[in-house]
Amino acid sequence: MRKHQLLFISLIILLSVVAFASCSRNQTEADAPTLVSESVDTPITITGYTDFGKGDPYFLKKGDKIAVITPSAIPDEKKIDDTMNGLKDWGYVPVKGKYVSVEERTMENCIEDLKWALGDPELKAVFCVRGGYAASEVMDVFPLAEIKRANKPIIGYSDITTYLSAWTMADLVSIHAPMSGSFDQVSEDSANAVEKSLRGEIPAYRCQGSKYDVQGSAEGMLIGGNLATLTGVLNTVYDCTKTDKPYILFLEETEEDYEHIHRFLTILKHRGVLDKAEGIIFGEWVDFPEYCETYNGNSRGGEFKSVADMISREFLSDWDKPVAFGFPAGHGDVNYPLLMGAEMKLNVGEDSFTMEWVAGH
Repeated sequence: MRKHQLLFISLIILLSVVAFASCSRNQTEADAPTLVSESVDTPITITGYTDFGKGDPYFLKKGDKIAVITPSAIPDEKKIDDTMNGLKDWGYVPVKGKYVSVEERTMENCIEDLKWALGDPELKAVFCVRGGYAASEVMDVFPLAEIKRANKPIIGYSDITTYLSAWTMADLVSIHAPMSGSFDQVSEDSANAVEKSLRGEIPAYRCQGSKYDVQGSAEGMLIGGNLATLTGVLNTVYDCTKTDKPYILFLEETEEDYEHIHRFLTILKHRGVLDKAEGIIFGEWVDFPEYCETYNGNSRGGEFKSVADMISREFLSDWDKPVAFGFPAGHGDVNYPLLMGAEMKLNVGEDSFTMEWVAGH
């Protein structure tokens, strides 16, 4: 009997240990910060196209050669292959940079690839495979005159905002769009819109509005891109916010804490970038840590419900120019193209906003 009792007690202890371990594991998993998408599922309609490419050799035609480079982080081989195949399917001839696939490449290698992409007259555009970090270091050695002389569009977003800004200051347009290495992660509609944009056919949009929008109309040159990257180029020769032209500011971000978002926007505010804008378009704000969702470090001590809530209350409380929240461009699954450096019209209404382009500017 005693032997059976000991076995029964041992079994109870074993089951208790297993149950405790399971509960501890579940509790740990529940307590761990998870990434919560703040991507806005915004209904969007393409209302038409403005043809910038009509009679303009700056944009592409079928059969053109496109330089494929990766000036920031190194992509895996599959993304490179997908890029090459995707551009071929669109009717172009992609040409890989010498150091795209080199894992131990140096900054000098990245600079050499960009020099090649800009300098070879047979290459009609520069397509970036992915973003990451280091674009600003590469761009550091390129004078605006060299970019202007190359006279070809560059396509990308995120860290590539550095280049988009430089192109704007060189009086060239560029395309804020999914990088070719991320085509498998974006919607078919937005990828198709990118294909048309390469030819200079830029979509006009109508989007569902947000309760944080500020109604009004504005016209100006579209500038901006990734918030952190744009903040990093302020006061450089590539700083698009130094333009003398009226501008509409576009901003998007991913995986930054609320404190960082607040800091970046405060810098833009103190630099006069926000006040100088004729209007602001906020893109998608994706994958913010859950523990920051109720960040309450603002000057008034309240809690924010979302990034949009924080921006609206902290930076736009007395704003009287048009502001649109939730345009589907950035790091989300829906990433529609924008023509940076081009003249556009923004109209923000009660329940929707529209974005149209002004050709010939």
